[in-house]
Amino acid sequence: MLFNLFPLSPANMLAFCLLLITVLWRRYATKHACLVAYEKHDDVKGIPSTFPYVFPFLRSLPIMYLWSPKDFVLNPKNFFQSAQPVLVKILTQEFYVVQGPENVKALFKSSSVCTLIPFVEFALGYAFGLPAKALSLYDKDDSGSSHVPHPDSTVEARNRIDYRGHQSIVQFLEGKKLLPFWNRFADDITQQLYGLHDRVGSEWEYRADLMKVIGDEVTISTINALCGPYLLKLNPNFLQDFWDFDRNLQTYLQGIPWFLAPRAYAARKRVLDAVKIWQQHARDHYDDSAMGADGDDPFWGSSFFRERHEMFLEIDGFDHAAIASQDFGAIWAVRNSIATVSWAIFEIYRDPELLASVRAEVDSCATRSADGRIRFDIDQLLRLPVLRAVYAETLRLRMYFYIIKMPDRVDMNIRDWVIPRRKVIVTLTTVAHMDSKAWNTGFDNEHPVNKFWAGRFLNYPSGSDPCNVQAHGSTLAFSTKEYEGSWIPYGGGPRQCPGRHFAKRQILLTTALIISLFDCEVLEEGKTVQEDLTLKGFGGGISHPTNLVPIYIKQKK
Repeated sequence: MLFNLFPLSPANMLAFCLLLITVLWRRYATKHACLVAYEKHDDVKGIPSTFPYVFPFLRSLPIMYLWSPKDFVLNPKNFFQSAQPVLVKILTQEFYVVQGPENVKALFKSSSVCTLIPFVEFALGYAFGLPAKALSLYDKDDSGSSHVPHPDSTVEARNRIDYRGHQSIVQFLEGKKLLPFWNRFADDITQQLYGLHDRVGSEWEYRADLMKVIGDEVTISTINALCGPYLLKLNPNFLQDFWDFDRNLQTYLQGIPWFLAPRAYAARKRVLDAVKIWQQHARDHYDDSAMGADGDDPFWGSSFFRERHEMFLEIDGFDHAAIASQDFGAIWAVRNSIATVSWAIFEIYRDPELLASVRAEVDSCATRSADGRIRFDIDQLLRLPVLRAVYAETLRLRMYFYIIKMPDRVDMNIRDWVIPRRKVIVTLTTVAHMDSKAWNTGFDNEHPVNKFWAGRFLNYPSGSDPCNVQAHGSTLAFSTKEYEGSWIPYGGGPRQCPGRHFAKRQILLTTALIISLFDCEVLEEGKTVQEDLTLKGFGGGISHPTNLVPIYIKQKK
């Protein structure tokens, strides 16, 4: 019918194109005017206004996000760059974006009224394959996140899946069980890195990828400390499958069906099967005589998993397969700190001045044990300013993560902005960490926010040159206080990442050991590393490099 009315003659085609260009230009001009008015409008408090859009059905559909997520979210005209909370509408979905240091601080302060159940359920179902019967418990759990359930809730105490699951993690990573876990890791990573030290030798040896060399050692030690020795012993390919799963995380979360990504789903099946094999072995061989003084044992590893196993079996709808999905989620969560170690080592070894500064610090608190091995007191490492600055800057530069919250039963107040209950709130670490107005970039912007610079977190003596870290020695002081609301790698509020205490210690100790045991030269072609910031790599936490980092490595005398 359309072609009958408008035959495809050259004149009609030209007229149609001119008409289309005119319509699109008018819509663009309208949107531009709306954006200008939006940016200049007064801070009228209340429910945030809607971010302007042109096309009614598409609304603020982020087409450019598909090609370059990072560039999209950092575009000054993007809704993630709004100075005040804003409602974003995309197709049939709506969510509120909250960015800016003061707004983020207020969000975290008010987030005690929030629930994470829909997002935990989404992640467990899509990424970790939690069976539907167990997943349905999250839909039924209306008891809240407090110790005392909501008075209107009818959920039995044993079926408070969200509260009980989260509390088990908090007690492990923030309570008295953290110390035994930490001690196991410290002993294992020391042994693991000395084994690498013996294998490397005293002459320069070529390795194809620094990130894999470091990542493998730290992953092995972390899994051993968490799960005991049998997960890796019974499943020799678990290390590779673990990282294959990790690289495909966005495939699962985007809901891509298995027949379009068979390798990704095969990797997930392998890691879940490995956890089932390990836990079946633990059920078959554990008895109380195997339990150590700290409650751990060689079969389950941390008492955390043994106790969670008992807890989950009390809950309706949970069987061994459901427990494996839940527990692999807890195991996978260590990936961010492991990846951070690799990036921190990369940054240190490619900068001789920074390497000298960090080595001077860690050498000052290194001791030798009776077996001749280097030992570090973690409390001393936690006081070293340059080492901590490397840790903080690595997390700032390499963390790409969506922090998602939702007010549950009441509206949320954020500096007099009102977010209605049951509405999704999104904060993006990338926007906070790349805000040049919030971060120190040097005297003349010689250290832009998209480049690594440990000096961002160091307070220098008055009148000194902040570019020369090594020259200041003990006069430096580390601080993140002035970046509150801008440095948010662990989120914030009551559900702030409970693993942050272990992660910090893990990163500092491993970094100190590596630079004390090895000399490493990053080859020229490896000094510039590209991150995977495609749809597959963006938004899941610490980034992966897309290219190898070839090195020469040897024992440090």
